[in-house]
Amino acid sequence: MGDSTQQMMPVLSTTDRGTRMTQLAPGQPVGRVDHVLVLRMLAAAALWAVASSVPYMGLLGIDPTTPALSWLGSPWGLAAAVVVAAFAFIQTSSVRTHARRVFGQPRVAGLLGSVTVTGGLAVGAGVWGALSFRMEPAPPFDLTHIVTATDLPRELAVLIGVVFGLWAIFTLVRVGPAIRHARSRQAELARLRETGTRIPGVLTEVTFRNYWLWDDPFFTVQVAYDEDGARRLVAGHMRTSADRVPVVGSRMTVLSDGRGAVSLELDSDAQTVFEDESRYRAPEG
Repeated sequence: MGDSTQQMMPVLSTTDRGTRMTQLAPGQPVGRVDHVLVLRMLAAAALWAVASSVPYMGLLGIDPTTPALSWLGSPWGLAAAVVVAAFAFIQTSSVRTHARRVFGQPRVAGLLGSVTVTGGLAVGAGVWGALSFRMEPAPPFDLTHIVTATDLPRELAVLIGVVFGLWAIFTLVRVGPAIRHARSRQAELARLRETGTRIPGVLTEVTFRNYWLWDDPFFTVQVAYDEDGARRLVAGHMRTSADRVPVVGSRMTVLSDGRGAVSLELDSDAQTVFEDESRYRAPEG
């Protein structure tokens, strides 16, 4: 986790939980799909397509009839595929990090990362599957070969590619609603910070949910504050890092528009005390 994301911990929400919890750094605009994100996704997908060439060649049983195919089928080709796969993994991590920073939500970052990987593998399968049947039209494509063939049928590689393609499409369909949700939450946070009423509060309850996401523990919390001469309580969810779990009694800021929209934040002017890191560190393995 980057230093900027670390300093924004904890993330608090009165409406969402888990990977839907959204954050917006002070002064940051509401997230949008920019050219940097698109280019990183395309680059990562291309790398996954290239890295899958060697295993698809093996599954499809393509004979190395040209120097290029011979090189791909050699140990050097396998080593190159491993290196490219490592770069693809790094680039995909870059996509997830950028998306999480822009949209402030792990769910969007995870979906975009998944589309990048599955899309690239599906493209690789499509290209090599088409090349295989073009080079050797016989026997024609027949899914029954998966059951009847005595050796590894190339239809199996095509079927794997179809599965990756359907997976990518299914994930892509979910990306749009996820981005709209993240943007709406960020817009609400920006509105409350700009026009909402800032009310001092106190953290009165912190309950560990015995659940981690990428080593970040989850909690339910309760904050007490005074409004219109009455003591009020607001419940919420908290995702944070193990070293940034605020103790009960920490000063909070409640942002309210007076019409039911409420957001919780740590008081940035207070010297917040955090629990011992070892208490909520994710178990290994």
